Parts: sequence; structure tokens; C-alpha cells
Amino acid sequence: MQQTNITLYTVIGNPAGISTAIRNIFSPVTKSLSCEEDKTTLVFEDDTQIIFNLSHAQNKAEFIEMHTSGMANYFAQAETDKPTVKENVLLQIQHFNCVVGIVFETDENENRTHYITNTLFDLAAEVNGFLLYPNMHIYTPQGKLLYSSEGKSELESFAPIANADLLHHEQAEEAEADIQRRQRSIALLQEQGIPYHETLRSEVTESEALIQTREEIVKRAAALFAVAVYSEVMLSENPDRKEALTYFYKMDEIYGINNWITDKEANYVANPEATQQERIQFVWQYENCASLLWSAGIIEELPYPAEICNVTAIAEIFWQNKSIEELLSKGVSPSDSEILDAADLSLRYDWACVDARINKKEAPMKLDGGIVMERHYTFHWIIGASKEATWDEIQPNT
Repeated sequence: MQQTNITLYTVIGNPAGISTAIRNIFSPVTKSLSCEEDKTTLVFEDDTQIIFNLSHAQNKAEFIEMHTSGMANYFAQAETDKPTVKENVLLQIQHFNCVVGIVFETDENENRTHYITNTLFDLAAEVNGFLLYPNMHIYTPQGKLLYSSEGKSELESFAPIANADLLHHEQAEEAEADIQRRQRSIALLQEQGIPYHETLRSEVTESEALIQTREEIVKRAAALFAVAVYSEVMLSENPDRKEALTYFYKMDEIYGINNWITDKEANYVANPEATQQERIQFVWQYENCASLLWSAGIIEELPYPAEICNVTAIAEIFWQNKSIEELLSKGVSPSDSEILDAADLSLRYDWACVDARINKKEAPMKLDGGIVMERHYTFHWIIGASKEATWDEIQPNT
């Protein structure tokens, strides 16, 4: 057996909620559970243990302040190409009021180890927390790298949370339509042979959804296409920025994209020293365009996310039309219910990809994790899952 240490951080108001979550989430494999002051010891059915040592600002304010300050100073030293994410991660660290040291033993049984780590991510999701691994990588509850000691992050944007209790209780009750939507998605996943989380809820209930207008969807697609085509030229073998800007300015001339392009996109295009990684990230916006155009009814099919979208077809749509109004005259939007169905399925595809990555496996049934992530991001915005957050501010969850 080898001892493993993982740390859970959260901003939960009532620390008793963590013990309750531990009891509920690990109940299928628990032989016994005991709580002594700030220590919870869980004995598995195989007689091995997992120990949770909890420190909360209510009774250990000095320790929490010293711990989080040291952690923030450590990560502040990391150079990064995502300064806004870094800034918000440091802000999040400063807001942590609860630290849970988790100690357990692993052996050669990989299934056992995967079960424990996956369940710890479920625990983090339950209390809106984050997991810190010994290599100083912080992960979101969805298994995505939030930030590392090397300044890396899998997120393009991150919004700190202030009180996990409030976030947890803000979720609306599912209506019958929401339950049926989940069941339809799961049935399709079963048919496709893709793993799924039985109780994973949609990011927003049907009653809460704030679906973007068709005009806003088309405008967002036009802006993203302009940035993506600029990036494609800049990623070519002999990049010519003047040529790249010609395409970008042409899109502005036709569609007026500078009226609604985001600050992040505008700053990227204005920066002649943008990194290769930034260009790659923005060229992926073709995938977002495909989801947006489907949601506007301009393209008829949103294919299984295993191969990249038909960029040529998307380009023809934008170059053959002459205004936003002309684009809006084409096609008929899917119903709100159909859009919510697609959003729910994208969420579950993303969960399957994240689950595979956590367990160091290939994504199931040839799913392309990059395509799935961009599609999930797009639908998160379309359905208003982050309410009034802008395109650059949203943070999809799985």
C-alpha cells in the first residue's frame, strides 16, 4: 500500500456539510464512519481507511489565513499566458475558509484507486470545492486543471465563488420536463456506449433557462468566425498578419463584428505578438460557430462530436451572405426544448471525456474532447447557465 494525500479547499459556510457529504457520497462502500472533533475516519468494506482532517476559519482562523496566504504566494510566482485566470485563481485561494486534508492508501488495484479519486471529485462538486494534488495542480470538481505551479490551466476563464452553501441552495428543483430530458440523454448515451453520471443534473432547469435571442446567437457566430479565420491564417506555414487582418476587416465590413466582439477577442487580434497557443485556442472557435449556427437554424445538423466541423461549409455561409439580416432570413431555429436537449447532451459528453481523462483513458466511442468542450461552452452560453455572464466570463461545469 502507498499513502496518497489530496487536499480539498472550499468556501463552505457550515463545515458540518462536508461530513454529511462524505457520509452520503461514500455510503455504498462504507463499513463504518466515525467523527472526532475535526477528524472523520471512514473504513471501507475492505478494512482500509480514508481520513479527512478538517480545518475551518470558524475555529482555526489563523491557520486558514496562514495556509491560504502561503498558497497564494506560491502560485503568484508562476508565469502564465492566462493572467486573468491566474488573477481570479489567486482571489479564489484568498477566499478559501475550509481546508480538508485527505489521506488514503492505494495499491495495484487501479479500479479501486479510480473509484476513490472519482468519488473525491464528486465530493468536491457537492461542496463546490477544489482538489489540490501533491504535484501542486489544482483541479475543479469536473477534473479540469484550474491552475498549476507551471502556470497552466485548462480553463479560458474562471469566476471565483464566494459561498458554497449559497451556490448549492440556489439550484431550482427539477420539473418533470427536466427529468425526462435527462432520461432521454442517458438513453442515447446507453445506445452509443458512452459512460454517464446517473444523477448529474442539467446546468440549468427549463424554468431557469435564459436562451439567447436568434440575433445574438448569429452575431456571436460571426464574431467568432472572424477571429477563427484570422487565427487560421496566422497558423499557416508562412503567416501573413496583413492577410489575416484583411479577412477580419472584411467580416467587420459585412457584419459589423466590432460592435459586439469581446474585449478578449479584440485584444488578441490587436496583438501581433500573440502566442502560438493563443492562436490555436482561437482557431477552435470554428467549433463554437458550428453549434451557434445550428442553434440559429442556419445549419441543419449538429453531428456526433468525433470529427472537426465542416469549416468550408461554415465559411461559405459567412462569405455568401451580406449582412446579419440576410443570415437571419435563412432557416428556422430549433425549439427551446431542442436547444436544451442539445445542451444537456453536450454536458454529458463532456462529463464522459473528463471522467476518461481523470482515469487516464481515451475518450469513449471516439469522442473528441476538444470538440466536446467547445460545444459544451457554447451551449452553456446559449441557455444562460451563467445567467448574465458574458461570453468571456462563463465557466461551464460538468
